[in-house]
Amino acid sequence: MTGGPAPVRARRRRRAGGAPPYEVAAAEPPERLVAALVRNLAEGVGGPAAYAVPAGRTHAVVESWPPGLSVVDAVDAEPVAGGGSVFAVAPSRWDDAGRAMLRDTAVWLGVAVRLERLRGDHDAADLRARRLRNELDTARARLARVRELERHRLVRAVTSTTLRDLAEVRRWLRTGAGLGAAQDALDELIDDFRVVVRGVFPAMLPDRGPRAALAELAATLPRPVSFAGDLGRRVGWQVESGFYHAVAAALNLLAGNDSRQPVTVTFGHDDALRARLGAAGSLTAEELRAALDQDIERVTVLGGDMVCGVVDGTAVATVRLAERIEPVPPPRADPASRERCAIYQQVRDLVRQGQEATEGRPERAGWDAVAERLTMPSRLTVIGSAEAAEVVVPGVSVIVVDAQADRALAAEFLADDGPRGGVDAVLCRSAPAPEFRGALRGGRHRVVLAEAGPAVFTSTIETLAASLAARGPVIAARRAVVAMTELVRQLPADHRLRWAVERVGVDAHEFAELDLLDGLERGGLLRGVASAAARLLGADGVDPRGRLGLPVDATDGEVAAAAGDAVTRWRAHGEHPAVGGRDRAACEVLVRTAEGLLRVGRHR
Repeated sequence: MTGGPAPVRARRRRRAGGAPPYEVAAAEPPERLVAALVRNLAEGVGGPAAYAVPAGRTHAVVESWPPGLSVVDAVDAEPVAGGGSVFAVAPSRWDDAGRAMLRDTAVWLGVAVRLERLRGDHDAADLRARRLRNELDTARARLARVRELERHRLVRAVTSTTLRDLAEVRRWLRTGAGLGAAQDALDELIDDFRVVVRGVFPAMLPDRGPRAALAELAATLPRPVSFAGDLGRRVGWQVESGFYHAVAAALNLLAGNDSRQPVTVTFGHDDALRARLGAAGSLTAEELRAALDQDIERVTVLGGDMVCGVVDGTAVATVRLAERIEPVPPPRADPASRERCAIYQQVRDLVRQGQEATEGRPERAGWDAVAERLTMPSRLTVIGSAEAAEVVVPGVSVIVVDAQADRALAAEFLADDGPRGGVDAVLCRSAPAPEFRGALRGGRHRVVLAEAGPAVFTSTIETLAASLAARGPVIAARRAVVAMTELVRQLPADHRLRWAVERVGVDAHEFAELDLLDGLERGGLLRGVASAAARLLGADGVDPRGRLGLPVDATDGEVAAAAGDAVTRWRAHGEHPAVGGRDRAACEVLVRTAEGLLRVGRHR
């Protein structure tokens, strides 16, 4: 007899004092391997053990046995190759065998972490391949249509010009007495043909760039044109050519008729080439879009956009084309840093269930997009500061935007996709327009809006980015729940995912903390004690000691005592007769937060 299957033998040996880590690795499935290795180490050394990763000035525990441990008083630690360390906290059997088990556990934990990362990379690559395949099919169809429309336009431009003017020349030559008029008609034909050729391939474009080529085009138009702004450094030929033709089409339309009022063209650049054309006139938004429909399609195929409208009687066309046509792989958050967040894991499981429920159906694409966004880091957008691009915070993607903070920019930030979409926080150097602030606050996703002057701008970027990194898993989970709330409407009315998504959105205390932080930032809640409430909610850091205002080396007993005081304080504040309903509800959230910290302190 061999003693039973390998998993049974491994569990028996763990109960008897721990099994060799390689046996645990062979017996446990990948999703439970980290927890099994930590528990096996705890049983092997006869005391608590934990696997933790750095989080600011302390460590955040990913897995421990028993649950809820701190690593402040650990006896020994061994670094894990995949990140973090494994700690023996209070071993009762600490000899050479225990130290060897600690080292071997660290090795196999490194394997487990790398395995989890590889699995996450595989899932993300699969989702990205699905999305890119769909985008490729769509782009090919649109490109074929644009190519056909462009061919018809060129044929029509060339043939209509040459046939009309050649007929005029032929008529004068037949009369015999109109050689001078025939010469004039021939000169006009040549000039018109040059204009057509210049529209297809402007000679100045490759040498001096889009602005100079557009200025050359403007000189041939009957209406004056004024230029402002610049496009920055030169970019690739494909980008400049696509941008030029889109702006030239709008310029030909707006400046094609005589008028003393000039057409204004304002250039700009950040992560894209931008142009805004404005002209007073009688064109409507529908007429603009109809006349520029082909050009709108062409810019879209190239990954940009052209928007037409009328503002206060002025026809406006804006063109944006990204500096890169090649897709840039999106950054991803470290999976190990999110494994310790229970709400993140719960939401991730719901997303996977949604993918399974819609397998083979068109709705699967929406669930794939949510799954892909769930793996990406939080996004911080900084308006008007080039030095922000130098700020590097793990778990946060910093985007620099040089544009006016208006309603249109807010709409880009609130979009689920796009180069500026999916933003979690915005930092402005100066006060944004009220419409920008209102649009962000009215969006379906939570977006933090902050302002900072030049003296503290860089430090504010770092502080805000660190806050996003600490709350990254919760922020990603909440964004996914909002998206899933719409996706589950496409499922049958009795599908269990409908109830599960609604429940996690309502019951998750982490989401309630984010809502309360937003309410405290807007003002009107918990006057006089708002700063203390924000600290307890994690505004200055999510570590329990930071939330309770304790030093990083505070003992577990001090954490438990401070958490108990916080429970008493906020419960008493909420029960005071003078406290209103909104403040009472806020105190209930704070009491629940403090009770969670109290449980952590007692279990350690």
